[in-house]
Amino acid sequence: MMVLIVMMDLEKYIKEDINMMGANYGRRKNDNNGISIIPIWMDRLMTVCKYFLYIVPFLCCCIAMLLEGTLTSQSYVLTAVWCLSLLKLIELTEK
Repeated sequence: MMVLIVMMDLEKYIKEDINMMGANYGRRKNDNNGISIIPIWMDRLMTVCKYFLYIVPFLCCCIAMLLEGTLTSQSYVLTAVWCLSLLKLIELTEK
């Protein structure tokens, strides 16, 4: 009788351990408590810089079209390509 009770207790503890294996003890990802490492002004400044990087390639390409055939037009096109690659890096780091 004692062996049967001990076996039932062991089965109970094993089942509890199996159920607890899938438990997540970490912090919830969507837990927004209002605390941030980055100040608000820096977040806004980065947003302005990102929009500036969206506008600069178009301006560079427009200027390069006006200066067609010169060496400076090539540098404007390279600046546009550099800005677009920088935007892609920013998108990858935000994910």
